[in-house]
Amino acid sequence: MFEFFIAALVIGIAPGPDNLFVLAQSATYGARLGFCIILGLCTGIALQICLLVAGVSALIAASPTAFFVIQCLGAAYLLYLAYKSFQVRAGTVSIDDKCVGRESQPVILRKEDPYSSNVIPSARKLYLRGIIMNMTNPKVILFILSLIPPAVRLERPIHPSLQTAIFGAEFIVATMIVFGSIALLAGTVKKYLLNSPKANRNLNWFSGGVFVLLAIALFIL
Repeated sequence: MFEFFIAALVIGIAPGPDNLFVLAQSATYGARLGFCIILGLCTGIALQICLLVAGVSALIAASPTAFFVIQCLGAAYLLYLAYKSFQVRAGTVSIDDKCVGRESQPVILRKEDPYSSNVIPSARKLYLRGIIMNMTNPKVILFILSLIPPAVRLERPIHPSLQTAIFGAEFIVATMIVFGSIALLAGTVKKYLLNSPKANRNLNWFSGGVFVLLAIALFIL
């Protein structure tokens, strides 16, 4: 089973939509809130593993209608996030009142545009964003179906369902290691650009562009 963990690490390092998603969000909101996204994504993986064990994932993958509906829901959510990102302009940056407890105080970056604000989502919202991002991506279902079931061996003394759960846990740990590293690196960029309203706006536009590309990728990749 250790070989599966190494394979999961390699797969996590390979460039993909989730890597780009974590990179864009961590560069926009910082490493700490980037980890909220990662926890949401990993929670989504855990839910997908539960669906796999229950046999629901196979049913969805076998139904073109269900697959298409999930694709549409995922694309609609990503385009909504893109719309919210593109609304940001240079000016005042404020933190959501539920973001990080006592540290949730408005931060004034520039006063020339008092009517323009960039509200940083709360940790809870970003966590839910990660879950929704994962659960509305039908390709995650196909990926898990192609990765975990082939690794299960009936000759092992462990029940197949328990094997699936173990492989799922290994995949989650590997995902957290890879995505956590990406969040830390991207968060460093955010620290250097914190006092630049224009840079913050550009990061939000970059994040919005990523959301649009991910929405398109749901249908063409």
